[in-house]
Amino acid sequence: MSKWLAVAVLVTAMAAAQAAGAADKLILQLNGPPQFEFAGYYAALWQNYYRDTGLDIDIKPDAGLGETPIDAVREVTEGRAAFGTGTADLVVRSGQGLPLLLLAPIFQRSGTRVYYRADADYASPAALAKAKIGRLPASNILDIELATALKAEGLDPDKLQSVPLDPGQGLAALADRRVDAVPGSAWELPWRAHEKGVAVKSFDPADYRVEFYGDTLFTLRQFAEREPQTVQRFRAASLKGWDYALQHPDEIAGLMIARLAHPPGIADAAGFARYQADLARRLARYPEVALGHSNPDRWDRIERAMTGAGALLRTADAEDFVYDPDAAARSRTDRRTFAILGATLVGGLVVIALLGLRWRRRPAPAGTEPAASPA
Repeated sequence: MSKWLAVAVLVTAMAAAQAAGAADKLILQLNGPPQFEFAGYYAALWQNYYRDTGLDIDIKPDAGLGETPIDAVREVTEGRAAFGTGTADLVVRSGQGLPLLLLAPIFQRSGTRVYYRADADYASPAALAKAKIGRLPASNILDIELATALKAEGLDPDKLQSVPLDPGQGLAALADRRVDAVPGSAWELPWRAHEKGVAVKSFDPADYRVEFYGDTLFTLRQFAEREPQTVQRFRAASLKGWDYALQHPDEIAGLMIARLAHPPGIADAAGFARYQADLARRLARYPEVALGHSNPDRWDRIERAMTGAGALLRTADAEDFVYDPDAAARSRTDRRTFAILGATLVGGLVVIALLGLRWRRRPAPAGTEPAASPA
């Protein structure tokens, strides 16, 4: 009987271990292709930072050019991924009522720029008043950032000469002179322009309004409430991976080129990776600013800028959608403090009780006689 009992215990333990491993199988959905823009997550995976915290992570990149894009927010909200990455458009999605929780901005600066041909001069929002501007769909974060800069300078984006463009068509529109200027991403447009022999210049919309955060790690509020330790471990391991990637860019870039699909349309994958590695360091403001640093007041200012540009109709309190990494530590400290106070109070009551009992049992002083009872 004891033999069969031991076997049953072993089988149960193995099943429990397998269930725990399955529960920790988590998907991170990227909002872009497998390029150095997301190097920190791959570094965390390959350096076993996720595994060392008991997490089994699967990283899924966005679709490539010409394929249907994958909406990272939708993947997370519909349960196909536990974590995702996104830009400042996460503020818009939160304002639409989605229960997102922004865990850590990896890049303190957005990579959005306004590009124009090098033989022209459109170096400020005011200069765009007489330009033909390539406009992306209103929900595109590049167009939102352009609109906020124009609004901040007193320009109505709807009254400028606009040419509708699909995402990814900005460089071609500049090259064939269909537009004079277009919002684009510093992660790709300058390098692609270089490879195609198109000389471009740019200005940063952040010079004319609040500076937007760049790529940000996020999850769902319900998941963070249900699995606070998992979220905390994943965030910490991801930031550790980014720290490694920014300290060892050549190593991680080489591994990405060797192990992952090359970004489509890029001729010099190694040169492109080096370009992005340098850009990542500058946008993260590494090491001057701690990786993942997030300012709720700055998120509030970003909300107000989006509201002024008409991109956001309903605002939310930043405390509702911005993760507080110190909350768990404060909670543990508060519980420890209450425990210490409680133990001190109980100990004090016990001491008082013992002193009182001792006082009642104290013998009468020598030489005293008890009073005689009246007859």
